[in-house]
Amino acid sequence: MNPASLFSEFEPTGYDSWTKQAEAELGAKFDILKHWSLAPGVSTNAYATADILNPEEVEQMRNCQKLVPGWLNLPRLKLATPAETNASIREALSQGADGIIIDFQNTQPDTAEIALLLHHVKLNDNPVYFQTTQPVTLLFDAITNNTGYLVKGGIAHDPIACWMRTGSNLAEAMKPVISFCQTKEGGEFRPLMVESHIYHNNGADPVQELACTLGALVTYMDLLTEAGISPIKAFNSVFCSVSIGTQYLTEIAKLRALRYLLRKVAAAYDLSFEKTKPLIHAKTSSFYHSATASYTNIIRASSEVMSAVTGGCDALTIEGFDSHLTKETELSSRIARNISSVLSYESGLNVVADPAGGSYAIEQMSIALSNAAWALFVEMEDKGGLIKCFQEGYIQDLLRDSAKKKLDMLENGGVMIGVNRFTEPESNPVEAAQTSESNPAKLRLLRDTSLSEMFQNQRKTL
Repeated sequence: MNPASLFSEFEPTGYDSWTKQAEAELGAKFDILKHWSLAPGVSTNAYATADILNPEEVEQMRNCQKLVPGWLNLPRLKLATPAETNASIREALSQGADGIIIDFQNTQPDTAEIALLLHHVKLNDNPVYFQTTQPVTLLFDAITNNTGYLVKGGIAHDPIACWMRTGSNLAEAMKPVISFCQTKEGGEFRPLMVESHIYHNNGADPVQELACTLGALVTYMDLLTEAGISPIKAFNSVFCSVSIGTQYLTEIAKLRALRYLLRKVAAAYDLSFEKTKPLIHAKTSSFYHSATASYTNIIRASSEVMSAVTGGCDALTIEGFDSHLTKETELSSRIARNISSVLSYESGLNVVADPAGGSYAIEQMSIALSNAAWALFVEMEDKGGLIKCFQEGYIQDLLRDSAKKKLDMLENGGVMIGVNRFTEPESNPVEAAQTSESNPAKLRLLRDTSLSEMFQNQRKTL
């Protein structure tokens, strides 16, 4: 059927027609509102029509998006005792969770404790991701008990991000991952994560976040393939974990752009994208959490989750509204888990693949972000790659300047509820995470922080 025949009574209206109408109605405000800023130096038209888009670019963007609708609801649980955590896992799985992320909190449970931790948890049905520095081969053997049991999940640990936080030995951290890929058939168990959180939580704009994430992925691809691992196995051994911020449309476009960029990386290694299995895990942003008005974080999380699922994430973790406090409450965990369930069961978003596809504005934004991120990624590669850029302070300078722009926005009239407007005191704030630093190279290390913390610290110095 010809789509034009459906609206034969109406004349088609192009970009110029809408521009004239907007100018007439907005007057002087038109010049302010006619562009949408995605990142410094990257903007698109505030509205878009088919006639201003490149059909080939749109087709390429849409062709690499996820074909299977829906997402996995993956709450994060902090490890208590194995028995207590096992009870929490089983409770979460019975109340809407599809899988779990277990934060080992710098502990290394032995084989018996892991068996108790996962008692009656079917890892072939419910993926479990382990946030740990524990050697992946030992953990995998403890999970499967060397039975050949096919498990889903992986290791939610990014050695490069850990190196950026602590200065730890990256080569040593990669040895267990390389050994695993050389000797094990993990199936749907992925031993390596590439995270955007370390950049996001230091103020990165979406372009920087995407470019640095690509830089880490390519670094891992090179390390694994140089160790004799096939490019396809290397690619499918990694999953991406991305923070989702509060800019609703931009974050939708960011996820779609990431999937397109993953395809470009796969093509650079001569991989057929149809044989690759990119997995994108999205997490609500702790960077935009208010430390002094917890309930505002529920609204932020809801917007971020909508961006994540509309942008096509494969799995989703929603942080509780009081996750910044010393002890997160059960109410907070339950509300976080239910946000995903409501969108899944009541909105119908779980039955549509690429729900943002076909929106001219979002297609335009996705293309603009992917082009800008790829250009920055290539620039970093020309400088020697992500590792060298970090060693020389280039990454830190990018993040510092981007964070300063966000702080300047709050100081110059921008409003963030619970941060610079309508704040209230709150007890028992969580202490900054203590990391064991080993920094012989005297790197400028990064620390996960929040805009709220940055803003308060800046105010204290005034």
